[in-house]
Amino acid sequence: MRKLLFAGLAAATLIGAAGVAGAQPVERYGHWDPAWGAAPPPPLAKWHRWRGHEADWYGHVHTCMTHHGYDPRRDAYMDGHRWVTCAD
Repeated sequence: MRKLLFAGLAAATLIGAAGVAGAQPVERYGHWDPAWGAAPPPPLAKWHRWRGHEADWYGHVHTCMTHHGYDPRRDAYMDGHRWVTCAD
């Protein structure tokens, strides 16, 4: 009886592990739709305001793309002749 119980538990564990492996991957920087273009680079480590909020990065970039000349590598857009930090 113990062998059957052990075998059943082992099978349930394997099935559960297969379900986790087939799940959608967690996107570290949020959701990026390929229709928006190429995915931007991750936020720079020196940008302290993004620490702990990495999952909001792609949404922020998508919102800031409404500004003409937005550059995600700088997280800024060109306003006339100067770079302005995007704060959505």
